[in-house]
Amino acid sequence: MSDASVVRPAPEPGPRMTIGEVVLDPAAHLVTVDGRALPLALQEFRLLELLMANADHVVPSRTILESLWGAGFSGDPGTVAVHILRLRKKLDRHPGASKHLRTVRGIGYVFDSTPVADFT
Repeated sequence: MSDASVVRPAPEPGPRMTIGEVVLDPAAHLVTVDGRALPLALQEFRLLELLMANADHVVPSRTILESLWGAGFSGDPGTVAVHILRLRKKLDRHPGASKHLRTVRGIGYVFDSTPVADFT
């Protein structure tokens, strides 16, 4: 039997992550902020999961692009910035939540465990 015909079980979801008021539960595919559900598109969810899993560390834009869209992605390189903007707008609806998401110009993005005002 070839490997192509073998059905493998889905990988186990990662652990639940809580940073400040933001809780990401991969098993339930749910993000809550201060206990209220935050509806996210699939790529927004995956982006937030990647950033929270690497909290307090810069995740380069190239790494985000390859992790979420694959190494062979040939679309617009601004895709990451657009998804960050969408994620930031959704987090902005909850006071303080978007202050975790920080841009490191020319490099990538950080999800800070302690929110700081005036990040872009």
